[in-house]
Amino acid sequence: MARRSATQVRHETLAEPPSLAEQADRHALYQQAVNAPGAHIDFIRKVYRGMRKREPRVLKEDFCGTALMAATWAQRSPHNRAIGVDLDAEALAWGQRHNLELRGPALARRVALVHGDVLEDRPHRADIVCALNFSYNLLLARHQLLAYLRGARRSLLPGGLFLLDCIGGTEAVIDFSEERGCQDFTYIWSQQDFNPLDHSARCSISFAFPDGSRIEPAFAYRWRLWTMPELRDCLAEAGFTGVRIFWEYSDEAGEARHVEIDREQNQEIWLAYVVAW
Repeated sequence: MARRSATQVRHETLAEPPSLAEQADRHALYQQAVNAPGAHIDFIRKVYRGMRKREPRVLKEDFCGTALMAATWAQRSPHNRAIGVDLDAEALAWGQRHNLELRGPALARRVALVHGDVLEDRPHRADIVCALNFSYNLLLARHQLLAYLRGARRSLLPGGLFLLDCIGGTEAVIDFSEERGCQDFTYIWSQQDFNPLDHSARCSISFAFPDGSRIEPAFAYRWRLWTMPELRDCLAEAGFTGVRIFWEYSDEAGEARHVEIDREQNQEIWLAYVVAW
């Protein structure tokens, strides 16, 4: 075996260890910083049971990414099934490995991941169809949004509900950045080049670490911030006959609660669920 020179040994000794950013997994960071499947599922079950007097069993998660929501739904009950649809093959493969296979074959068999466009018509039918984390904002044109909503309506089983979350407010329609500390990293959301003529913007998610390293950007998007009136008009045009709006309020402890409203004052940033059928 060839002997290493003293210079080689010295260089190896002095080599810097990989940074925290180089060691990090961007999909795992995204799930930790952005996803809140448990809270979404609690809301879905509460509203569905209140309206339909039974438990929803099949959920279709559009724009599912790593399908954490679909996996969590299936994990809630052995009677639950889920479908996840996304164009990102890398995210789906990551979700298959980390969110399904690691939770056991019984759960993985009850979740179907579909690599494809949510605008394409598919045979899957569900009690709940959802597009959360404002993912439908990736649809930049009205005809795309309308086509998606029509497809979502066709995907509903009898008595099914369609669920979106919506963001708005005076600070949602400007360029801005937001930082939020997580357990061992900082989540950074940035919205740039906001165009008031079509509500489009460049958006990105970055992660910063205590050693000064960053993943910047970890994810980048072009999206259109659809307004609540636009959503409601398109839902009606797509054939939905009813819409309920649940505004998010926070108590002193920072806990969120959702209250059905038909009128509210504008705020710097507001969040709401839109439920349609």
